[in-house]
Amino acid sequence: MGHWTNGLIAVMRSARFALLFALLGGCASPAEHADVAAERAGLSTVALVGGGFSLKGFERQVAGRHATVFIEGDGRPWRAGGRVIAEDPTPSRLIALEWMEQTPGPALYLGRPCYFQSAAAQPCDAMLWTYGRYSQEVVQSMAEALEGWLQRRPDISSLTLVGHSGGGVLALLLAERVLRTNEVIALSTPVDIVAWTELHGYTRLFASHNPVHQAGWRAGVQRSFYFGEVDQQVPPSHFVLPAQAVPGAQVTVVKGFGHDCCGPDIWLNNSH
Repeated sequence: MGHWTNGLIAVMRSARFALLFALLGGCASPAEHADVAAERAGLSTVALVGGGFSLKGFERQVAGRHATVFIEGDGRPWRAGGRVIAEDPTPSRLIALEWMEQTPGPALYLGRPCYFQSAAAQPCDAMLWTYGRYSQEVVQSMAEALEGWLQRRPDISSLTLVGHSGGGVLALLLAERVLRTNEVIALSTPVDIVAWTELHGYTRLFASHNPVHQAGWRAGVQRSFYFGEVDQQVPPSHFVLPAQAVPGAQVTVVKGFGHDCCGPDIWLNNSH
């Protein structure tokens, strides 16, 4: 009877700790969740600066001349069914961070202006994560931040930019500005943002660059697009053709995947 009682007490204690952990997790901000996830993955936090903004980054400092840079999706620009601008657009699920953990070699997880931090800490205009999420201001800020990181890593001679969803849009645009980039891997990426907003009935991202309108794509960059066969957010039926029109494009539709397509096990062996 004593063993049974002790076991019951242990179970109750475990349940209380689990409940406490869940409650604390519910109170934590998305930025705090990112910090915990990065620390668990053995990554170091790095402060980056670009265009007057402080950008959050996580890095893996190991030897190597080629680095992989990961860019997360758009997160949560809106709430209440798209009727209210979100105060904090930071995504709750950090799928690109998960992929970075699975990818060997030097790596950087590159944040965007006003993501992963308090908006009150800097001049954050909601345009930066709504209609201007792929604007000149955002792209230039991230380009400057990435170049600043590279200045501290002179051993890095080439880059692969990996972007998921809207992060893939930014990866394509950044590759035109950061000249050490020789490869882009765009995953579930709405390469034509006008087609994407029309497909879903959204207001156009009028302050953003549309990759399909990019003039004079830079030579010497391999651009690989992967789409999930059953992706409802970025369906291949609407975006394979625009992707194929991008110079240097290699386009793959992966069976059985939705918008979470695709992890390093799909694309890593085909990359740099």
